[in-house]
Amino acid sequence: MTKKNYHKIIVQARSVLLHSGLVIYPTETCYGIAALATDQKAINKLLAYKRRPEGKAISVAVNSQAMAEKYTELNVEAKKIYKNFLPGPVTIVSKDKKLLAHGLASELGTLGIRIPDYKMALDLITAVNAPITATSANSSGKKTPYKISDILENISKKQKNLIGLIIDAGELPHNPPSTVIDTTRSDLQVLRQGSIGFGKNKRVKTIKSPAVMRTEGTKLMKKHRNILWEKCLLILFNAELGGGKTQFTKGIAKELGITDVVSSPTYSLIMEYDFKYNEVLGQLIHIDAWRLESLDELKELEIEQYLKKGNVVVVEWAGAVSDYFSKQLKKYPVQLVEIAISYRSETERELTIYD
Repeated sequence: MTKKNYHKIIVQARSVLLHSGLVIYPTETCYGIAALATDQKAINKLLAYKRRPEGKAISVAVNSQAMAEKYTELNVEAKKIYKNFLPGPVTIVSKDKKLLAHGLASELGTLGIRIPDYKMALDLITAVNAPITATSANSSGKKTPYKISDILENISKKQKNLIGLIIDAGELPHNPPSTVIDTTRSDLQVLRQGSIGFGKNKRVKTIKSPAVMRTEGTKLMKKHRNILWEKCLLILFNAELGGGKTQFTKGIAKELGITDVVSSPTYSLIMEYDFKYNEVLGQLIHIDAWRLESLDELKELEIEQYLKKGNVVVVEWAGAVSDYFSKQLKKYPVQLVEIAISYRSETERELTIYD
């Protein structure tokens, strides 16, 4: 793909989509696979390609809030998130109006919507004047595709034959998948709040860039480096969407000598990274509590197995589960650090650390 043939590619992709075909295309997160979301034949083909379990939802991409409102019911919370965070790598789950092809909405009657922050994706949507699917181009359970070979080396010949067009933009930046926010849940606000920091040292800083946020994560790990000889370092985040939780965690991982790409564990819930630091062998455990429906689900994950000396456990969206972790402090060798991140402006964050 070049600037000279860009328009030709969009025209060709439009033709494939309007004839019930599948198009692999680049996005700001990874390679996605597009099908016309209003075309049942195309969606059936997509479901066969993805090999996803029945009832598992597939998100769609639109080019505006107005298009989103045509297909989903946006409540006040959803509209607020659209205004503040879209376009961008965020998927907003709302109640489905049942106007798109069957197989996209969840079995609960909800639909995930994205407005990509990527010109080609938006141009494709505009070209067909309808939503397209925004699911990643990997087969279900396979690696996130940042280059075309990640896709082709992990699918069958039958799956390859379902693809109508591949738009190759080279290797994409290894950005994490989009954050998923379910605005239909009554406990949304609870997951974004939580009382923290009572009886602890408090440090407040203004952060003006992701690089500085990563540096603060590195500083925190250095400060508590000797704790790992005797305890688990447990870090609970209470932060707004896009506040910098993952950037802070990347700073921790850098200090620990972890070379793997650290991303928000939105879909997997838990990510594990091995390290050797300060002569201690341990794991960085990265947990996203946003999608947890209840404390029972947290218990089913057997989180307690990670609360052992030498480990660093980082929990994003900890507001609703902070009480649960607080109870574990009496049972396991844990040193607790709580972190709040809030917006001061579009470019500044206020970082508050309680330790």
